[in-house]
Amino acid sequence: MTSLAAAVIGAGSQGRVHAYGYRATPGVSPVALADVDRRAGGELAEEVGIPRVYQDYHELLEANKPDVVSVCTPPATHREIVEAAVAAGVRAIHCEKPVALSYGDALAMAATATGAGVRLTFNLQRRFDPLQLFAREQIAAGAIGDVVTIEGYCPNLFDWGSHILDLILFHRGDAAPSWVTGQVDVTLDRHVYGVFVETASLTQIAWPDGVTAVVSTGREPHTPVLHLENNLGLVVQGTEGRVDISGERCAVHRFGAPGLVKESEGDRDPARWDRGVDPKIVSGTREAIRDLVTSLETGAPPVLSAENALRGAELIFATYESSRSRRRVTLPLDRFDNALLSGRDAGYWSPTGELHSTY
Repeated sequence: MTSLAAAVIGAGSQGRVHAYGYRATPGVSPVALADVDRRAGGELAEEVGIPRVYQDYHELLEANKPDVVSVCTPPATHREIVEAAVAAGVRAIHCEKPVALSYGDALAMAATATGAGVRLTFNLQRRFDPLQLFAREQIAAGAIGDVVTIEGYCPNLFDWGSHILDLILFHRGDAAPSWVTGQVDVTLDRHVYGVFVETASLTQIAWPDGVTAVVSTGREPHTPVLHLENNLGLVVQGTEGRVDISGERCAVHRFGAPGLVKESEGDRDPARWDRGVDPKIVSGTREAIRDLVTSLETGAPPVLSAENALRGAELIFATYESSRSRRRVTLPLDRFDNALLSGRDAGYWSPTGELHSTY
């Protein structure tokens, strides 16, 4: 196909990952970058070899008419940038997670893209992780019998929970859950990407076939933010065994039979591209971008479709709503705000602890 022009909006750590991902994708040329911090934008553009830099993403869209745009800004700005990119005539948008500031914003973004025939994906790149793919193959092949429960853990629900919930859905074949029950603790005034988040939380998810999942958050990072491998994981329990998946290994335990272990191979790319960024994040994002380009070529749905991302976002906002309303929340979710933020404004929660774990 004709070479695609790509642009990156946001020059932070994820902007760097996306920029290198485009540079490594055949048939794609990164032509422009925008960031409100002109210096940061200029430094990344020079590093990656992107010819044009802007402070205003509107100017970038107007001047370059890119085919593909990556949105690597804080979640509060995702909707406005996605809608502007759609209006500018882009063919595809790859947006960072968390998906949006509220469930209503998430739905609106997807509807805008779908209505214009624009492919919208979200960078839940762990679906491309070889360990997760190995685990899914083993589960689908019946290595642990029928799935009974799934347990997940991570530092916070809004950001890292996006990955854990998406992976739970991935290992369930993206079957739609039927209800969510959640509880949140907001003792501390904690923010992630400028958004107020819970101090700790518990989420229970159920499917019509009786399978349930539980996710707990609140583990404090003891390593740099982008290297939390020991603070994020899944355990899939089955009738004949279980699968333990962390950032470094996947172990398949089969009752009364030998198990299987797959270790992480790390990033084999000699360039590594790891200036403060986990190489596996780079590798997964690169695969996500290549899959999106293939989707444009073939018409096949992309792996990281907005539909899948919305289902995970729904579970996050349903957890917040369940805690606010003190009830089981039946899905699909019928409240479109962010109940954690709305609840704080209404006086449901009054965090008193000191600010921490902000990035």
